[in-house]
Amino acid sequence: MKPTQSAPAGGILRHSLFLLLLLAVAACKDDKYHYPSVKLEFVTLLSDEEGKVATLIPDMGDPLRVSLDRTASTFTPSSTLRALSNYETIGSGTTATAVIYSLQSPIVPTPKPASDEAFKDGIKHDPVNVTSIWMGRDYLNMILNLKVDTGKGHVFGIVEDTTELETAGVVTLSLYHDSAGDAEHYNRSAYLSIPLKQYQVLPRPSAPITIKFKYYTYDADGLATESDKYAKEGFVYLP
Repeated sequence: MKPTQSAPAGGILRHSLFLLLLLAVAACKDDKYHYPSVKLEFVTLLSDEEGKVATLIPDMGDPLRVSLDRTASTFTPSSTLRALSNYETIGSGTTATAVIYSLQSPIVPTPKPASDEAFKDGIKHDPVNVTSIWMGRDYLNMILNLKVDTGKGHVFGIVEDTTELETAGVVTLSLYHDSAGDAEHYNRSAYLSIPLKQYQVLPRPSAPITIKFKYYTYDADGLATESDKYAKEGFVYLP
């Protein structure tokens, strides 16, 4: 919301930021103060027999026993799930543990062929912008920027083409996005983590796999157009 009097409001903002900086400096001088080294990352979680988070597996690094989950979340007992987590690593080496501060459920769409029942009404290509995309353990992770009004009703999926998997070790994934007619007024982020472990198939059980990704975005005139930016060279997946 814009302030009714822009100049005074700006002055208040600057002074507030200055005050916050002073407080931060004062806190750092206090030997008893500890600001946790919190990370925000996609992770894999394992729950115990009671459904509590027992293990946190970073995409880069060794599994960590969860010593404290401040969200007190419970899941299906003895299950595996994907999450976007704020967490802190306590200690180092084989005795390191994780303290979880927040958990958010990303979209984890299982890739399906175009002939799948899920796409019986056609494949939707409503445009998005890819803010970032990267490989993480057995997943292709991405942050998408959407133009929305309410943000409700959007549906995501992944269409797979595995015709070159066994011969050339190539999988092409395409983004399915149905905005359900939502008006394009505001920007909002969507977090996707696409599982890839299912492509560890014979006769290529340990050979590198190239993951290519296609999606629709906006051209210079604001119209939807297919982008092959991440399909030319693709991403190397090492099972």
